[in-house]
Amino acid sequence: MTVLARMPAVPFAPMPGAEWRAARRTYPRLALTTLTGTMWLGVLTQKIALPGNVEVTLPILLGAIAFLMVTGRARLSLPRLLVFALLGVAVGLGQAVAADHRDISVPAMAMAAAIYGMFLFVVPLTADERMLLLRRFQGLALFIAAMVGIQWVCQLAGLPMPTFEMLLPQTALFEFYNSVQPLAWKAAYMKPNGIFLLEASHASQLLAMAVVIEICIFRRWGRVVALLVAQLSTFGGTGFILLLASVVLLPFYLSKRSLAALVGITLLVAVGTSFTPVWTNFAKRSAEIGAEDTSSGRGRFVEPYLFMVDRLSADQRTLISGLGPGNGKLDRDRTGQLVMNPVVKATVEYGLAAGILWMLFVHGCVLRTRMPFVAAFVVILQYDFLNGSLLVPINLLYCWILAGAHARASTDPPFANTPPPAAQGGRWP
Repeated sequence: MTVLARMPAVPFAPMPGAEWRAARRTYPRLALTTLTGTMWLGVLTQKIALPGNVEVTLPILLGAIAFLMVTGRARLSLPRLLVFALLGVAVGLGQAVAADHRDISVPAMAMAAAIYGMFLFVVPLTADERMLLLRRFQGLALFIAAMVGIQWVCQLAGLPMPTFEMLLPQTALFEFYNSVQPLAWKAAYMKPNGIFLLEASHASQLLAMAVVIEICIFRRWGRVVALLVAQLSTFGGTGFILLLASVVLLPFYLSKRSLAALVGITLLVAVGTSFTPVWTNFAKRSAEIGAEDTSSGRGRFVEPYLFMVDRLSADQRTLISGLGPGNGKLDRDRTGQLVMNPVVKATVEYGLAAGILWMLFVHGCVLRTRMPFVAAFVVILQYDFLNGSLLVPINLLYCWILAGAHARASTDPPFANTPPPAAQGGRWP
């Protein structure tokens, strides 16, 4: 990936010449505005599905890319195209080997090509525009935090918790997600999902990503508190795990004074939550990971890897070709709680070689970015470990808009993605 990434991107400008250049001068921030609108629309409509259970986020993303290409604001990356083509060959050969032994989901393969094909396109933005895009993501997260607050206010007032499902027929909803969940079995209160998000866990993860970005880059401590309180009040364990994992970044971004301020904020929040069900819920969910039972924590963070080793070692054909696209869980897992993350699912369904190449492609696109490293870190952490699907567009929206769309060039210095000093609390346009 490193060698290939030194090759230049291929521009696409269907309107060359004076008219095209004039259009760029007339709309200098068209690309930034398009990415911002795509991000908001994709997040707020993630519950809506088209016929065939296709999340509406996907056509929004593809439409935005097509628009950016037509207007000359996006480019096709040749090195990414070469790796993607190699991945396609690996998948095709692997599935051809076992084609006579099983059914293969062609729609699943087509969906994979459409979703991951968006990483072939990069959108050149200036440093100021990239930071402004991150600030707008923070604004989106703050809006979701407000929605979480509204959901709690309604419940505490004895009213039903407002959800997006109240406005949509069941046939228009993205399937296979528990949008409304009680805090515990037969509990009186529901876990807030920010109204628009698929589940409470998705709200928890988005808010956790925003907390880490806010701490490391913008350092507006009032917003840190607001986002952190909202994140904890979702009762989503996956978001809390993202926060814990991101602690390793803090020494690289914060001064001793800022670290001390963060410790103080954390202690205040911890003391406050120790008198609420949040603390009890966290302790219970943490214990699930190592428990020998059918808990969701173990099913998300332990069973996937045991399942992958078990399937790949079962026979040589599975090692080479996997179980086939869409066939990952046709046979029942041991606990009934298995949640296959994308790393496991790609390897189990497509074979070891294709799975490794798939992850190299995605991680190369996300981590080799001009965005601050913290943005790439949180989105790839969410993708790798905290979501349970290889083909859910909203998870890839975060990866592409916040990192993958901003390819780093070979001429960039090693730490070109470090945020400029002005981002550390200063005001951006």
